[in-house]
Amino acid sequence: MLQIQNSIMKYSVNKWEKNENLKNKKFVIKHSRKQKKVMVQIRKVLKPVVKQGVKPVVKPGVKQVKQGIQEPVSVNPEILMGVSKLDTYGVAIVPLKNISTEERNRTLESVEFYKNANQILKEEYKVKELTLEEKLNPGSIKKRKAPDSSQSWINQYGTELHHLIEQDEDFRNSMETIEGKPVSRFQQNRIRLGKKKFSVDQNSLHFDGHPFENDNGNITFSKNPLTATIIGLTGIRRFCWWDLQGKDLRPIYNHYIEKGSKSFTNIDPLFMDKEYPGCRRMVDVDCTKNIHLIIFRECIPHEIANSPSISIFISPIHEFQQNKESTTSFHPPEYDGLTKHETNILGYCYNRNGIAWSSGKKSWAFCHIRAYKHWVGKVKPRYIGKNKAGNDTIKMQLPEGGEYDQHTVEYQEKLRSRNIILPKVAFELTTPNFILDIANLPEAILKDHGFHIK
Repeated sequence: MLQIQNSIMKYSVNKWEKNENLKNKKFVIKHSRKQKKVMVQIRKVLKPVVKQGVKPVVKPGVKQVKQGIQEPVSVNPEILMGVSKLDTYGVAIVPLKNISTEERNRTLESVEFYKNANQILKEEYKVKELTLEEKLNPGSIKKRKAPDSSQSWINQYGTELHHLIEQDEDFRNSMETIEGKPVSRFQQNRIRLGKKKFSVDQNSLHFDGHPFENDNGNITFSKNPLTATIIGLTGIRRFCWWDLQGKDLRPIYNHYIEKGSKSFTNIDPLFMDKEYPGCRRMVDVDCTKNIHLIIFRECIPHEIANSPSISIFISPIHEFQQNKESTTSFHPPEYDGLTKHETNILGYCYNRNGIAWSSGKKSWAFCHIRAYKHWVGKVKPRYIGKNKAGNDTIKMQLPEGGEYDQHTVEYQEKLRSRNIILPKVAFELTTPNFILDIANLPEAILKDHGFHIK
């Protein structure tokens, strides 16, 4: 051991690496000047080195994991059953028993999860669709190289799965109970694949929307918050949140203000651990036979929780927003000058989202801008533009190849017969044919998404 320590002290050490491929746990120590390597072939050599005060230098660019916080307390799903539990625990669970396992499976088999992505990608980079076996047993899903796959999101909207659930009586009754009145406005969201292993991610802690009210210094959660609904389709769906019922909200309110009072706020988990000890919760919901709703207020701090599952998202909204939002490279040029609501219904015609999600955060149909460099060489020329530096970048467009030609007199007559109102740009000759046959959508779906609104 003395010889080893002398070898280490002989050189100016600036980096060490553990070679996982060597069974005898060799450690490679590089000389800062001569780039000579000292091979130390003895187990557990690292501890004596650290004790002598020789600290390894952290590699630049390596993400450092924040220190651990309180472990979440596991909650029995039966305790959360029923919408009435929402105000008590911040979360409620509702099984959709009217949708049989057989009907769910048939609908799952018919939906192409990567249809939107594959319309954008070149042929050689198209994503292989999931098999029914993979959809029913998410733990068996083989990893795909797909947009947003690192976060497990699938940007597919307006599917038969959305429609099946949205028309379910238990789903609608649950939304009515939550809102205190019949719900007639909805906004659909993405699909999410879970991970093969169960975990929670403290660094994803956040809340959506604008969650607080300040009445002369009295801080409360919003009396009219957005309600989010995770719909567990298959597998075991985990959800992780912080139960702040009865707690002093002043600390987290101040944290929200310091973060800029945005419509999406990341929360420091160390802050939460200090200010709200014993409040972290999680629940595992069995969706192997029945679809389940996991309902929560978006003002409740929550985390990304991983589990072998597939989920879909639908949220009730208070109004069809008539204000306008500036477009980005995320959005097709047809969205320019439209209201948020108009972008939602135009995007729906292509199984796409509008300009923003229900939380108010700007949405994308393919991938986040941080991934443009990775994907820019894999998308069709139609989706390529130039950035300020003159380099190729992704510029979103509406997809081509739709079989429903809204430019024809016949199809426009079908739309009029259903009282469907769309922005004028939908009928411009440069606007691609519809991917989704909205003229034949169920009346409930048309009403829910404001296709009758001028």
